[in-house]
Amino acid sequence: MKAEGQRMSKRKSRECSDGYWPSHTPFCHMIDYCVHGIDPGFFTPTWGDDHVAELCMLMHADIDDFLWRKSAPSEGLTVRKMIDQLSDRARGKNDLAAAEMLYAIATAAAFEVMALYLRKRKLFDKIAAHRRLLPSLVSIHPRTAKVMAQMAGDARLGKATIESGVVGSKAWFVSNAPANVYARAIICSVELNQGLSSVEDQQRQWEPFDREHGVRTRVLPFPNYIKGIDDIPYPISPKSVLQYWRKGKEIILEEMPHFHRSPEWKTYHQRSYKGGAKPGAIQHAIFKDILIALRTIAGANKSRRKPQPRRRT
Repeated sequence: MKAEGQRMSKRKSRECSDGYWPSHTPFCHMIDYCVHGIDPGFFTPTWGDDHVAELCMLMHADIDDFLWRKSAPSEGLTVRKMIDQLSDRARGKNDLAAAEMLYAIATAAAFEVMALYLRKRKLFDKIAAHRRLLPSLVSIHPRTAKVMAQMAGDARLGKATIESGVVGSKAWFVSNAPANVYARAIICSVELNQGLSSVEDQQRQWEPFDREHGVRTRVLPFPNYIKGIDDIPYPISPKSVLQYWRKGKEIILEEMPHFHRSPEWKTYHQRSYKGGAKPGAIQHAIFKDILIALRTIAGANKSRRKPQPRRRT
C-alpha cells in the first residue's frame, strides 16, 4: 500500500507540472514588438509587413470605444459584427459580393465624413484631432483631391491624442535602426510595466486556470527596475527624456547585460574608441545613440528657427 501511494504521489506530481510566468513584460519581448515596417534589418518582426499591419493598432485606438468594447453603443457593436462578417468572407473566401459591400459601406462612410467637414465643420473639428486616421475619398471628380487635401490639413490628426508628440515621426513609426527600435522598446516597456498588480495578486489570478488544467503556475518576482517605474510620466515628452533613458539603461543592463553582443550592434564593434573597443566603451556609444533616438521621438531634437535680425534701412 505504501509503495502504491508513493507511485500515485509521483504520478500526480508529474501530472501537476510547474510552469513559470513573468510578473512583468520582459524587454526582449518589447524589442520584437517594436520592429516595424517592411525592412526588419537584424530583428525578427512580430507584425505583418504591409501597411494594414502598420495601421492596425492606430485604427483600433480610434474605433474600439465605439465598435468593440462592451460599453460601446449597440449600433456600433452591430456595425462591427456586420463588417467582421463581410471581411471574413472577402479576405478569407475571396467573396466578391462581400468585398463589394465593404467597398460600398466605406464609400458611404467616407462621403459622410466629407459632408461633416464641409457642412458641419464644428462637429468635424471636435472629432478629428482626437483621431489617428481620417476617412477620405479619392474620386474621378477633378475637385475631390483639393477638398481632401484641405480636409487633411484642417483635421489636425492626432494633435489631441497621446501620440501628439510623434505625429509623422519616422523614428517612432518606421525606422528599424537599432537605436530607434530600442528607444521604442524602452517607451513601451515603461508603459506596459506601470501599475502592475503585486506578485501575490497575480499568483491568485492564476489559481482558476491551474485548477482547471492541473498545473502549478509560478509567478516570478519583479526585476529590480520595476521600482520607481510608476513615477515616469507617460507619454514621453522632451522634459521626461532623461527619465526614460535612465530607466531604459536599468532595464537593458538588468535583463540583457551583454546586449552589445547582439548582431544589431555589430558595427559598433568596428568603430575606433579612445581606450579600445572594450565592452564599456561600446555600451556607452550605444546608450548615447539610444538617448538621441529618445530625444527625436519625444520631439526634443526639433530645430527651432532663430529670429533673424532686422535689417537696418
